[in-house]
Amino acid sequence: MNDYLRLDIPVFQVKYKKWKKYGYKKTEEKENLKEVLSKASYGYCMYCYSRLAVDNKWYGNLEHAIEKINSDKLIECIPNIGMACSTCNQSFKKIGDKKRKISQSMREQFEKESKCTLEKRKQCTVPCKALRSLQKSYSQMENAEIVLQPMGIVGEESEEPFVLQYDVLKMEFLPNIALHNYSEKEILFINRHIQRFHLNDPKYRTVALVDFVKNVIDAEGSLPSYEYSNFIVQLFADKLKEKTLKERVSICSKLYPIMFLKA
Repeated sequence: MNDYLRLDIPVFQVKYKKWKKYGYKKTEEKENLKEVLSKASYGYCMYCYSRLAVDNKWYGNLEHAIEKINSDKLIECIPNIGMACSTCNQSFKKIGDKKRKISQSMREQFEKESKCTLEKRKQCTVPCKALRSLQKSYSQMENAEIVLQPMGIVGEESEEPFVLQYDVLKMEFLPNIALHNYSEKEILFINRHIQRFHLNDPKYRTVALVDFVKNVIDAEGSLPSYEYSNFIVQLFADKLKEKTLKERVSICSKLYPIMFLKA
């Protein structure tokens, strides 16, 4: 059962279409961006992994990784725009944003090196050198320990992408040190990201997996057909699909008492 105790959270890979226009201001371009980002994140918030569509109502926001207030060029910068729930976007990520305002020299360097212009915007879907350079400087600022989405963060020391893992028994998010050889400084960065979005706080911690496990037991191994409210449940369900009904009940029966006590 050890294979089921840790869930590897994948990096969100956005597959933009060359023939589609994406943007933040124009309605059609905004809808195209919303669609492609939702597909990349499986319909979940890129920061807390909660489902963004509930009962035909949409609770997602297009979210600028590096805040658009830092440069007008960032407003329509496609690789800099991700998908988040309103709480992550409008509350948790905003904390300390004034301390993350880039300096005039950083802004001027970015705007000078960027090949985009405000008059004639390029359809860039891959972070350019100028954006990556700005991201690097931004991530070193105070209060900026954020695994920016959908660009992601790559550690300078490990040269590996920052990704999370979910411990089913502890019901906690962790830096994925099983797959990546992070330095102590990088682990601290990822842990501060986890703290920023309250992923392990009792008030906000997801309990959807506990309900899912109970439902599997009650259904004698059949997987629930409803849309899962959290990406963690989806990842666990995908693992259970490989098992027989009897094996699913056995696994969930062992997990449920432990998880219930922690919920």
